[in-house]
Amino acid sequence: MSLALDSYYTIGQSHRVCQDYGRHGWIPCPHVILSDGCSAEPDSDIGARLLVLNAHSLLPQFLACSDLNETEQTALHQQLGEQIVQRAAGQARDMGVDETVLDATLLVAWRDRTSVYVHLYGDGCILTKTIDGEVAVIQVEYAENAPYYLSYLLDRNRQMLYQEMMGDPAIAKTVNYRNEAGIRRQMERFDAPTMFRFEQAALQTLAVSTDGLMSFINADTFEYLDARDVAQVLLDFRSIDSDFVGSQIRTVLVEYGERSIICLDDLCMGVFCKES
Repeated sequence: MSLALDSYYTIGQSHRVCQDYGRHGWIPCPHVILSDGCSAEPDSDIGARLLVLNAHSLLPQFLACSDLNETEQTALHQQLGEQIVQRAAGQARDMGVDETVLDATLLVAWRDRTSVYVHLYGDGCILTKTIDGEVAVIQVEYAENAPYYLSYLLDRNRQMLYQEMMGDPAIAKTVNYRNEAGIRRQMERFDAPTMFRFEQAALQTLAVSTDGLMSFINADTFEYLDARDVAQVLLDFRSIDSDFVGSQIRTVLVEYGERSIICLDDLCMGVFCKES
């Protein structure tokens, strides 16, 4: 089995500037890194790029997770998040922009010989498709639709205000597991590390995306589409070529548009897919 790898990002119907950003590559290993800037923060598209590019530069350190136990992985996850945002903050200051442009989520995913690892800083989605074609979605969400951004580590006052807004910090984050059997929810503390590992053997496809996956709405009925239904369509690739993710997203958006279905939010998705 060979591997196909691609990523793509596009603007949402309700946005004037695309605040999502993503990139993928093969060195030092197959990887996808993406970010979703805060829609309420001007220039967060700049912050999204800074976070992704700095995460990419530290990717060799993320790879060490495969040799660590859970406690060590947690410590490394937090350490790397702090390094990424500190680097990005210095660059933002050098550019003459406020550090609040870094109000953006970050998702780092990479593959080794046996597994795919996904680390999230903020919200996002993971889509899986088994060899048998079963699709599942993991959604990481926060209370008040307010992700815990790495940028809050730069300012104690902002961090305290965030905790006050969240109410009970122990249940401020929700991880939703959606498959054909239904939905299972797990409540977590807002600053608990969000890390996943998936064995490759049973999977045909693993994709990661921003929360734009959850913003598809029928403009006639004002009903949101189920995220798993959207995932099934997005992962049904017509072909696997050098632009297979971008081609699929563009095609789906056109086909949905013909049915009055639009994506309100920006959408960024990266995909690891086995080729026969």
